Amino acid sequence: MENTHELKALIFDIQSFSTHDGPGIRTNVFFKGCPLKCLWCANPEGQKACIELFYTKSQCVGCMRCARFCPHGAVTRVEDEEEAARIGLVRHDRSICNHCETHDCLRACFQNALSITGEWMTVEDVMKKIHRDAPVYRGKGGITVSGGDPLVYYEFVRELLKQCHEEGINTAMESELCVPSRNLEAVMPYVDLYLTDLKIVDEQKHIEATGMSNQHALENLRLIGRTCPERMCLRVPIIPGFTDPDENIHAIGAFCKENNFRKVNILPYHKLGATKHERLGGVYPMPEVKEPDNEKMRHIADIIESYGVTCVIN
Repeated sequence: MENTHELKALIFDIQSFSTHDGPGIRTNVFFKGCPLKCLWCANPEGQKACIELFYTKSQCVGCMRCARFCPHGAVTRVEDEEEAARIGLVRHDRSICNHCETHDCLRACFQNALSITGEWMTVEDVMKKIHRDAPVYRGKGGITVSGGDPLVYYEFVRELLKQCHEEGINTAMESELCVPSRNLEAVMPYVDLYLTDLKIVDEQKHIEATGMSNQHALENLRLIGRTCPERMCLRVPIIPGFTDPDENIHAIGAFCKENNFRKVNILPYHKLGATKHERLGGVYPMPEVKEPDNEKMRHIADIIESYGVTCVIN
């Protein structure tokens, strides 16, 4: 393993005083970079393992100061009114912006329409944030590593969680587990709670929805099921047309029963990430999909519970 002082990871947010994703009050550390590209992703800024530009069109007045300060010619005015209403008054060439090291445009924008997401941090940098929050844990809270996917940086996460354990700080890890088992095995001694989605059991359908095979994820879930299933909080996002067909729900119920997972949380689809896709210069890929109703959620819960698995509707 590298010298721990040299370990760095790209972090896009550290949230203090969170009451989600683990017991008690927590510090949530969000890592930038994920193997999956889920169409419904609520944190698209966590997908790419690079620093990215955020543009908030509602705050832009079209003064073009950003274009004047950009040394790469990556900013142009949007002349078409219809297009401007859709993407904003200026256009950014992301192929250039996302490799820029100075981001002079940020300092030029008096409207705060521009920001960047992502910062390279050391384990020590993150521990300073955790120590700042630790007095409010009161023995019931802790740290949750999330993303993106923290297991992209498994050596960094291993050292971070190890230090937390040495200080008696509870640890949780939110991961899709779509990584080689060695990444998971490296951190397992230091994880008190796993938070993992089980989206789609069929491999080809999983690829169509997320851009990647689910074989690593299923293998890693089986490993946790054999060794410490009581530490798993398994979740199923209910995405109409993707994860909600009865065939998939039956497969999830059977998988849970076979691998000792006695409880599943099902989460209804939402569009909270839509504006983030826009701020990153993209388009939300599922604008027409609607949230599942209560009847649908109950139907799904009934199928899962038919396998002897407790199902909680969140």
